This record gives sequence, C-alpha cells and structure tokens, in this order.
Amino acid sequence: MNIWFGMQGRNTALWRSWLDAVKRWGSAHDIRFLTGDLMCMAQANIEYGETRRKKESNQTDLPYPVVMDGWAGGRLTASSDSPEQCEALYASLAEDPASLLSGSHGEFTMAWWDERRRSFILATDVYATRPVYHWKSPSGEWFAANDLRILLLLPDIPYVIDEDLCKLYPTSSFAVGENGFEDRTFFKGIRKVPAASFAFLSQDEVCVQGYWGMPDLLKQKEITADAVRPFRELFQEVTADRLKGDKHIIELSGGLDSAAVTAAAISGGKKEQLLAVNISFAEPDMILSHDKDLVKNMMRDLRIPGLIILGDETAKIPNAEIGRDPLWFVDGPDPRANPLVNETFTVIAEEYGITSVLTGEGGDFMFSGEAAVIDSFIRQKRFSDAHRLLRAWSDGSLKKMMKYGFQYGVAPFLPYIGEKLYYRLLWSDTEYELPEYFTEEHRMREREINKEDHLRYRKSRDLLYWGKRFHFDFLWPRARYMDSINITLPTVHPFLDRRLIEFSFSVSPEQHFDVIKGRTENYAGSKMLLRKSFTDILPSYVYNRSTKTTYAHMARKSFLNDRKHILRLFEPGERVLVAELGIIDRDLWWKHLLAMAIRSEDPNNDLGMGYQYMRSVIDLEIWLREAKKGKQHILERSRPRKPRVLADIETVGMSDNPRVYSYN
Repeated sequence: MNIWFGMQGRNTALWRSWLDAVKRWGSAHDIRFLTGDLMCMAQANIEYGETRRKKESNQTDLPYPVVMDGWAGGRLTASSDSPEQCEALYASLAEDPASLLSGSHGEFTMAWWDERRRSFILATDVYATRPVYHWKSPSGEWFAANDLRILLLLPDIPYVIDEDLCKLYPTSSFAVGENGFEDRTFFKGIRKVPAASFAFLSQDEVCVQGYWGMPDLLKQKEITADAVRPFRELFQEVTADRLKGDKHIIELSGGLDSAAVTAAAISGGKKEQLLAVNISFAEPDMILSHDKDLVKNMMRDLRIPGLIILGDETAKIPNAEIGRDPLWFVDGPDPRANPLVNETFTVIAEEYGITSVLTGEGGDFMFSGEAAVIDSFIRQKRFSDAHRLLRAWSDGSLKKMMKYGFQYGVAPFLPYIGEKLYYRLLWSDTEYELPEYFTEEHRMREREINKEDHLRYRKSRDLLYWGKRFHFDFLWPRARYMDSINITLPTVHPFLDRRLIEFSFSVSPEQHFDVIKGRTENYAGSKMLLRKSFTDILPSYVYNRSTKTTYAHMARKSFLNDRKHILRLFEPGERVLVAELGIIDRDLWWKHLLAMAIRSEDPNNDLGMGYQYMRSVIDLEIWLREAKKGKQHILERSRPRKPRVLADIETVGMSDNPRVYSYN
C-alpha cells in the first residue's frame, strides 16, 4: 500500500512526531521525505503480507516536493511505481495544473508544493477512485494524507464524529442510491477533495477548483455511426494502461462488465498476465447468488488460469460480532459488498506475485442505458427509425404508440412537463418508502434529501438527450466505496477512465440500450456495446446473457449467518446509538429484526428492497459502536496486520499445482 502525507506550516516538532507515529503504526518502509521552509512531505509503503515486518525501515530524500499514489497518463504522465518520473512530473505541475489534469486520465491522488503560491496543492482523479483527506489545525497548519488513518495519527487532531452526516446515511440517496458524500467525512473538521478537483491550501481556507465535468462532456462530438469498433479499440487501450505489472487479478463475476474487461485484456495481448478470481459459494441454497459453473466454463474456454473463492464463511456482515474483522476502512461504515474477501485476495496476491486487481466496476453506470431513446432518433432527424421502434415497442397498438411517443419523444422537448416526466419515468423507482421503524424526524430528513435530488437532476438539462441525462445523473456522485477498496491491494477500474466516460457520453443512447430486447428483462437490452464488441473472444453464453444474477440471496445469507450477533446488538437493554440519534424507533426496529430473522431462514426469500435500509442501520450502529471507543481504539483496530484466508479455494486450469488454501 502506497501512502503519502504532508504538512504546510513550520511546526517541525509536530511533523517529526507525526512521522514517527506513522512508522510505529504501520511499520512503514521505503520512506522518502522532504522538509522545507513552509512544508514537509513524505511517501512510504505499508504491506499487509508475510514480508511486512521483515523489511527495514530505510529512509531517503524525496528529490522533488511531489508525492503520488496510483498512475496518470495523457498530458500528465506519472506513476507511483516510478520515482524517477518526479522531476518531469513536478516541472509539469508547475505550469498549469488545471489544464494538465483536465487533459489526463488514470487513477491517482497527488500532492505537491507550489512555490509560486506558497501552498500545497492536492488532486484526485475524475472519479475520486482514491481519497485525499485534509485538516487545518487551530494554529493554521494544514495536514493532508491519502488515507484517513494516517491523518488520525496526528497527535493533536480532534476526534469528533459528525452526527449530522451519520443521520444522512440511512436514507434512500445513500442506502439505496449508493451516493457519496463528496467533500465530507464522518469526522468533523476533516474533509476530502471532491472528484475531478484539485485544492489549494491557502493560509485561511481550502480553495477547491474542478478541472473536469459537465462542460467537457458537452464538448464531445456526437457519435451516431456504429460505435462498436471504436469502443473496442479504446477499451483495449484503457485496459492495457492498467496492466503494466507482471501479473494481475481480474475479478471475473460472470457478468458482462468483468467479461468485457477480460476480453479487452485478451484482445490487447495481455492474456498471460491475468489470473481470474471469482467469489462463489459451495452451498446449494446460494445458487441464485453466483455463477460458479458459468465462470468455470469461461476460464476454460478463454484458457485463463483461475481461482474460485468459496465465500460461504465470508458471507457475513462486517463486524456484526464486534472486533471480529479488520477495520481497514474508518471513514464511516465499510461500503464494500464483501470486505472479508479482501483479506483472501491479498493472500492470493502475495502467493502469485499479483500487483493489482482489475474490476468491472462502473460498467453498470457507463453502459447500461435506459428506454429513453426516442428523442435521440428525433434529434438526429431519424423519424422513420423512431416510428419503427414505436410500432414494435407498442406491438402495433395505436394507443400505446401515442403514449410512448409523447412520453419519450415529445416530452423531452417540453421544459416543464419534460422535467416532471423525466423524473417520474426514469428516477421515481429509485425512491422507496422508508420502513415503519424509522422515526418521523428521519422521514422528514428523507423528504428533504429527495427534494435536493430533484434539484440535482435538473443540472443535467444541458445534455438534452434523456438517455445522456440519465447517464450523467446515474453516474455521479457514486464513488464512496472506492475509498476503501485500494487499502490492502491496488484496485483499478477501466470503465472509470476519463476517456471511456467521455466516449460513452458521445455515443447516441440507442446504441447503449435495445428497447425491444429490454421490454421483458431490462438487462437483456442493456450494455449493447459490451455485448457486440467482443463476440470473437467471449463465449455466446456470456454476451447473450438475458438475466443478471441477483445479489439479494447473498444479502439474505449474510444476514442469516450473523443474525444472532445482530439480535444481540439491538436486544432490549442494550444501548442503541442509532436510536439515540433519532433515526429509528427501537421497539419497532426490534420487531422488524425478529421478523426478518425468521424470513432469512427461507432460501427462496430475498428479504426485498427493505434490506438496503435495514443493512444501513445495522452497519451504522456497528461503526458507531467502534468509533465511540475513541481514536486510539480505532487506530489499533485498523493497524495493518497479516491477512487471513477465510475461504476454501478451488483452482481451474492450473498446471503447476500451486498452493491451495483451505479455511479451517
């Protein structure tokens, strides 16, 4: 794990104390640091594997006042794995950071000292796939780091939980919509740099400047011709940029997103660098929550060696039994779907010499699409295509043709009615009525947040096309969980590359979504570019998939496995922190938990959409129980430790008989 941290100010005693605390806490090695008249900065490595405590804590000087995590390409080319690039990187950043960043791509955080402004400048990539935290002391010094735990190692930093932010967490915008909190953290006074932004730490305040966003999307040239070939070429390039090391894990779920990443790597000649890893289950009652057999066939047909992690023992709610699991993420409840598997991934990486993990994260946002394509045909003056689609969509019914034609063809051109219908047709199903166990105070909070969401959707009006507006509103801001997945092993996401995002917005909406194929099953009509681009590589049973494996049964299993711990957390007589915050009525909540505990025994019951709200309350309570124990407890619980193997692992296509782990 690559960490960096820095101070703007002259309190060298505090800097030395902070540096020593980082060394002790994480057994940091390969430390490189630099001190100047008004700044100090450092970069180091922290490892979680077997070799972590065997390495000496050697120190060298940073040749230039710039630190980085990740990589960048384009106008700004650099990588944290190549320190020799520091000189060129620093020289570039001294010119025009906004222009350089807006013309670059990658997954990175950076900090550098701007001598002309006498200020630290902090930056993150267009999707904030890695975080940058900062805090200002009462005496005026600024402190920044790319890991919140590193910032909390400051001796004098306050440790005050932001209860207002905690109250926002179990709402539809965050629990169901999975939105992020942009520049806020769960601790008062500690902030983050928003996506696609850089921040100047001035003497009095932090000045945040965006370098990429809606104006850049509006500049993109419309792609109405067949986009399959240019998409394939670009996706191949974007994926290859993330395959610079010797060996990489590809998370192969069996879905179209991870399959497309795999195919892009193969078509780019990177096949030998891949180790496919899938998370599945041995128990037969989980058949609807994984694609183990399909993935095994993919590994064999594509001739890629693979591992199947049987996650029956990891299908649990993190820290439902307080203290059971590593606390590697401290900025609020851990947002990963299955953080326990992260330990096993780290062990696998060490065993096979893996340098990073490739995911298909972002494919849902960037290439799923929606039924709003009629207005696209009209704007292109393809009236006959619009008419043919309406006839097929309505099965020849004139009444349905008029209805769909008005809703999706006329309404997008009507300012007031169009806004109402845009929200009702494309977004109203993302709001779910709060369960009865929430207090009236919390219901009012939910209503206010929904009003804010409606206003947020209006900001996409300049994109005109309803399909593109949905793209934009669906995509941002959903980067919160990204803050946690790079902690033990670098994780990269080809779909979230700036070049690919811009390309996706350039493509006319009807190329993303086939309305006729998606009539009965939305998934069957979605991600058409992904389906069409790699038919020479992927098996037909992958690119012709018409249904998507549900994670609802996995959620049910997680709750079932931990229900005794969950009930113990909330049983009568226990202090319930989410109730003290006025979020839930604890009596109604207890009755609900008991009912869900019974329902979870039925393998055919997926607990419904209400599980999202229930899980958000449980996760928040667990995090509050941990966080309320104080800063020293949090730092000790989150200290880097040797990862555990928490699952049996099956091998597929392994000819050299590698070590196989078994969970005991």
